[in-house]
Amino acid sequence: MYRLDSMYEPMIEALLSARAENKADRWMASAAFWLGRQQIYNVKDYWLALAAKIASELPASDKDAIIDQLSKQEITLVDAAGDWPEAPPSLVSIVAAWSPEPVPVDLQAYAATKRYAVETGGIVFDGMTVSTDRQSQALIIGAYAYVQANPSVTVNFKTANGFVNLTAEQVTAVANAVGAHVQASFAAEDAVVKAITAGTIKTAADVDAFAWPTAA
Repeated sequence: MYRLDSMYEPMIEALLSARAENKADRWMASAAFWLGRQQIYNVKDYWLALAAKIASELPASDKDAIIDQLSKQEITLVDAAGDWPEAPPSLVSIVAAWSPEPVPVDLQAYAATKRYAVETGGIVFDGMTVSTDRQSQALIIGAYAYVQANPSVTVNFKTANGFVNLTAEQVTAVANAVGAHVQASFAAEDAVVKAITAGTIKTAADVDAFAWPTAA
C-alpha cells in the first residue's frame, strides 16, 4: 500500500485507474501535468505526454481552461498529442507494489481443510452430541469392537453433554452414524476436488458453499 503521508501516490493510483477505464477528465490532466512538473519517479516525459493526451481529449472549454495555465512547451505537447503513451516499466513496478496480486488459494488444499473441519466437527445422533475428532473416532471404534465381543454389556459412553449408558445395539448405532458422517465428509471432498478440476468450483467461497455434511 502507498504511504499515508504521501500526497502524490494516491493521486497516481487514481490517475492511472481512470486512464485504464479510458476516462479523460480535467482533474486527470491537472494531476498529470503536476506530476510531470515535479518529475515524480523520474518519469517526467511520461507524465507530460499523458497530460497532453488527456488535455487533447477534453471538451473545448475544459481544454482551454487547462491550456491557459500551461507553458509554451506544454502547449506544444498538447497540440502534438498522438497515441496514449505507455507507462514506463519502472512506474508499473512501483504502482504494482502498492496493491500486490493476492496469493492464489490452493483450492484442493482448502477443500481438504474444510473436509477435516466438517469430519471432526461432531454430529447430533438420537439427541446426543457426539464428538467426531480423530481420538473420539478411535474410542468409538474400540467401543464397537468391545460390544461385538460382549453383546450383553452396557457401555458408559461420554458425549458432549455428559455420560450416558448405552446398550450394545445403541453403541453400534452410534458407531454407524459416526462412520457414515466420516464417509460422507470424504465423499463431499472428492466431489469438490472433481468440481475444482472441472472448473465449476473456482473460489474458496464456492468450496464453502458446497453441500457438506451437517456437523453438530
